[in-house]
Amino acid sequence: MAQIREANAHLIAAAVRAQTLTEEAETASHLKDEFLAMVSHEIRTPLNAVLGWARMLESKQLPPERAEHAIAAIGRSASVLAHMIDDLLDTSRILKGSIRLALRSVDLAAVAQGALDAMRPLAAIKNVHVAFDAAAGSRTVSGDADRLQQVIWNLLANAIKFTPDGGRVDVFIDSANDHVEVRVVDTGCGISSDFLPHVFERFRQPEDATTQRHTGLGLGLGIVRQLVELHGGTVHAASPGVGHGATFTVRLPMAAGSGPAGQAVALVERRTESSTTSPAPRLPRLDGLRILVVDDHVDGRTLTSLMLTQAGASVQAVASAREALHVLEVEQHDALVSDIDLSDEDGYALIRQIRQHEAEHGGFLPAIALTGYARADDRARALAAGFQAHVPKPVEPAALSATIAAITAV
Repeated sequence: MAQIREANAHLIAAAVRAQTLTEEAETASHLKDEFLAMVSHEIRTPLNAVLGWARMLESKQLPPERAEHAIAAIGRSASVLAHMIDDLLDTSRILKGSIRLALRSVDLAAVAQGALDAMRPLAAIKNVHVAFDAAAGSRTVSGDADRLQQVIWNLLANAIKFTPDGGRVDVFIDSANDHVEVRVVDTGCGISSDFLPHVFERFRQPEDATTQRHTGLGLGLGIVRQLVELHGGTVHAASPGVGHGATFTVRLPMAAGSGPAGQAVALVERRTESSTTSPAPRLPRLDGLRILVVDDHVDGRTLTSLMLTQAGASVQAVASAREALHVLEVEQHDALVSDIDLSDEDGYALIRQIRQHEAEHGGFLPAIALTGYARADDRARALAAGFQAHVPKPVEPAALSATIAAITAV
């Protein structure tokens, strides 16, 4: 009887474990379905603007002022899509523990100013006043400047998004004892006391009607927390409640041996004064360079060719690896810009064949992988295959020209 009872107990325990695993699998599946539905919805919203305005421009029936509006709307929506993709990739890197920081002494006031300049157009569109105040004292921390700017950019984007027309967002930088503090204060819709403990959780968004009007994947603040913690800092959210704004505070350890306070203040004052208009980046010149572009997508091929032609390059564009190899047999080029996902052989195979030919016959062709594959693993694979640079899509003309100038030593 004891053996039977023991066997029954084992069977019951196994059944309970099986039931628990089944429930966990169903929950995971439900969360995945909800997340995919949310991603689909959030992507379709800006995509609708891109396609809709593009069709209107294609009709050639828009007056000039509406055409300018259409182009601006397409640009804004494309930026939203690119940011969503970056957030998804960063979340994947964080979950895998593959984010690496390039640590050096960073002027946090300069980083904040750069993020502010990038966000001014969005603030202007929403008629939100943005102000910056850096108190006297050292603002130098040890960190990755790009990732710290991403932290402040995300906090600013979040504050502007949830602040109504005519509202205000203030950025403060203070130093005390052994840390530097960044505060982003807004007069927006605020955060309920129930949701406040969950505000930095991935994929979590408040369910009230006010915040449901805004797009987003619910990843930005989770990325902020992870990046701040990787820098040895903390981030905290506070709000008096719904309708009363919110304050996000980042505290980072101060770098040892920070420079004199007066020098830092002067630097910030000059940067604030000179960055109020946010001029467009100057396009590096590629005059005299012969560049071969390989992309089987006609729109992408045309766009890349136009970017490089406007920078002064002489561009030849083909649609396949086979065409590219044929062109290189009969003509010399100064650089190659190739997509990875081609219709015949992929870009990796193309660059390997080029490098093999060079090993046998001499010569060297600097090459860039311009691709939608944007993970760190994709970059490593591209460089290992023989490319000198990996540039993820979408790319700004100035960034592409600068990369070509760098690898060709223009």
